[in-house]
Amino acid sequence: MNDISRRRFLGVALGAGGLAMLPGVAFSAKKRAQAQPEPATAPATGSALAAIKAHIAQWTREGKPFGSDQLAPDNEAQWERLVNHYFDRAGFTSISVNAANLCPSLKPVESMQALVQRLLDQDISFPMRGELAQASLGDGLEAVKTWFGLDGAKADFLLALVANSTEGNNFINNGLVTSGFFDPQRDNILVWDVNHPTNYDAWQYRKATQGWSEQSVRTLQTKMFAQKVTEDERKQGMLPSDPQSPDDVIEPLLRLVDANTKMVTLSWQSNECGMLLPMARIVSAVRGVSKDVHIHADSAQTFGVLDLLLDKVGVDSIAGSFHKWPCGPKMVGILYMREQTGAAKRFTPSIWGYDEHINTPADYGFAADSGTIDPNAKRFSYLGQQNDATLVATWMAALFHTGHFHPNLTPAKVEARIHHLGDLAKKALFAQLPKVFPDFTPETAYRFIATPTTRDDLRSSVFLFRTPEGIGAGDVMKHVYERHRFAIANLKVKGHELLRISPTICNTARDVSDVVAAVVDVIQAMKNKTLASNVHPRAYA
Repeated sequence: MNDISRRRFLGVALGAGGLAMLPGVAFSAKKRAQAQPEPATAPATGSALAAIKAHIAQWTREGKPFGSDQLAPDNEAQWERLVNHYFDRAGFTSISVNAANLCPSLKPVESMQALVQRLLDQDISFPMRGELAQASLGDGLEAVKTWFGLDGAKADFLLALVANSTEGNNFINNGLVTSGFFDPQRDNILVWDVNHPTNYDAWQYRKATQGWSEQSVRTLQTKMFAQKVTEDERKQGMLPSDPQSPDDVIEPLLRLVDANTKMVTLSWQSNECGMLLPMARIVSAVRGVSKDVHIHADSAQTFGVLDLLLDKVGVDSIAGSFHKWPCGPKMVGILYMREQTGAAKRFTPSIWGYDEHINTPADYGFAADSGTIDPNAKRFSYLGQQNDATLVATWMAALFHTGHFHPNLTPAKVEARIHHLGDLAKKALFAQLPKVFPDFTPETAYRFIATPTTRDDLRSSVFLFRTPEGIGAGDVMKHVYERHRFAIANLKVKGHELLRISPTICNTARDVSDVVAAVVDVIQAMKNKTLASNVHPRAYA
């Protein structure tokens, strides 16, 4: 390759700014800027995809030195090497221990977004954007299938890229009636009272605005800060926040399921109480009552946490967000529909637009006046113009989580590591909370910590806990940020003001112990009146 053609190729791959930083190129670039501008040379078809693949290859090469790291969940040295290589810790002005809400993006994700944005700044032609569509909705979704344990699946369009879990959940709760799958005067839907609002309140909104019957939405209830419920409470469909066994979850749930239940929709892991549901057992139990029921698992708190293995678990659909635990790009989510049950056909999408190829459903044989649309998850992909840089960057997140960049990293190892961080959070809370709650003991922990503490298999690393009487959780959150530079969350759950920490793979073991110590330090200072109260009025849910 001669010097001119080399520069043209690199210019396409890196953009003008990146090209000017290359050795031996910066000086000549400056001379050209002083001379008469030359006409831009159009990149060859295929050059965008080639640049994207070259970028992937670069990150793959950079990961090879970590090939001997086996990433045992408690090997802090190896996980710190991963954290420091893939996250810009030196550039953080605060450390987020708030994966249940938002995470910093992986460096490969950020760099891919920057690359694609430069490509778009140079060329927004249909051929070039077609290459980006192949990268995101072709190669990228294939990588996500591997991530989900679906790489052997033959069916196309199991997955759709959506804006976030909110949009995915609303596709679910807004399309049942029109499709004819759900009759709101006869059938019922089961929700959980500590679902995310887009999977709980949204159903109440549909019921109120669309004339559904009073019994159309049934609620599995949670008795907060409790290890047991009475037999009457269990019969009414209530479970304790600290179950002593999975049966304490499944038995009250089954009390609410009957032959007319068309939908069971649950947060796989609750962002409001930290409970991780035994989803495979729930699926099996519900199917034992009725085969004709759609089971939706809101996976905002399990996508990027668990080794999902969706084919084995058997849920009909999930919705998740890349900006949380996966440490992926912002403003993009995933919606999965199980092909074996024809799950997608149960939901009429609320959006009729065009896809990444500027085609409408009519271009694929589904005329608008026919009232038909793709019978699979593609029906949720007609979203109009989206951010191509964000969509392509989902490929990088999927490649990272499946060990393409960091050898030996797998979804199972990510799950084990996050659970270990949860172990460390529980240990830190048990050590620190007695300093502000004199009657806190391991046996009474459930009275102070909403997250299950008896059964470790019923939680991961989402921990919610009380503050002492007179100490506002929002004030603690704000002071922890300002005084210790940790980003955490506070929520109002069933009348309780709670703090929440949720460490993930962008965190170190020291982050976990330090953030709990920071919370207790702030609470003690507020008790001593050296830090102010009533400084933060809002609870983030």
